[in-house]
Amino acid sequence: MKIGLALGAGAARGWTHIGIIQALEKLGVKIDVVAGCSIGAYVGAAYASGKLEPLKEWACSLTEWQILALMGVGIRKGGIASGEKVFTKLADEFCAPTFEEMQKPFACVATDLYSGREVMFSQGPLDKCVQASCAIPALFSPVSYQDRWLVDGAVVNPVPVNLCRQLGADFVIAVNLNADFKPQRLDKPAEEHEKMQKKNDDFFSKSTNMVKQWFSHDEKETAPQPPSILGVMTSSLEILQARVTRSRLAGDPPDVLIEPYLSDVGLMEFHRAEELCQEGERTVARLAEQIKYQLVIESKEIEAEDLDNIENAEQ
Repeated sequence: MKIGLALGAGAARGWTHIGIIQALEKLGVKIDVVAGCSIGAYVGAAYASGKLEPLKEWACSLTEWQILALMGVGIRKGGIASGEKVFTKLADEFCAPTFEEMQKPFACVATDLYSGREVMFSQGPLDKCVQASCAIPALFSPVSYQDRWLVDGAVVNPVPVNLCRQLGADFVIAVNLNADFKPQRLDKPAEEHEKMQKKNDDFFSKSTNMVKQWFSHDEKETAPQPPSILGVMTSSLEILQARVTRSRLAGDPPDVLIEPYLSDVGLMEFHRAEELCQEGERTVARLAEQIKYQLVIESKEIEAEDLDNIENAEQ
């Protein structure tokens, strides 16, 4: 039986994938193929290349200032950050040069900006394809590749169960990072508004005054504040991902669905890797018996099908 792992989108919440993968391995689950979307593609590429532990060490060492420098915030076409350093780091230290050189079969998904179609990558240069899968609209610039402009795969397929099946998986474990998404009002009074937006706005307010003006509210205001540009962007993305994920999983359900509790984690809080890895481990621990039971049931069904096929062939 071939087991596939589908790693979902979720920006900073994606560090949870690291803890989930390591906990699954400790449980004795042997992952044969990997598929990822957005941050799931980033972590999945490292895992399928045999570089998960170095990625974890690096992620857990990151500070807010280091993340800001890696993002490359500034004025540019198509997005407010380039993210080039993030993907250079991936290419140099955490993944194989191409899909063909990876230790496990791997695929990732991006979205064609003009056709709206899902684009699957499973061969060619790895870093470019992962960058396309991670290109969050309006945050990161779109990626030009194979005569297409590509953005985040989460726009069309946040948890790519179907990619695992296309890679030959008989049993799919999927990770949905947006299951406990709770929409929040962004037009709260100033004091509440400041607390609610702090997680994402502070990340950018540490950059230039211009960026601070764009992405933070005026602290002198006491009246109810309208949502910031970043607040609108991240909340809209969360709503989109939550709805698309529910629809896709209903149409193509995995055999096991892992859904960690992450509603208190901001999309840009990449400096919280250590606690997110721990949450991943706790989530697998909660589901350990279910995972083992489903694996046993599925393996017996496959064995029964194989026996039927052999008997039919002999007849």
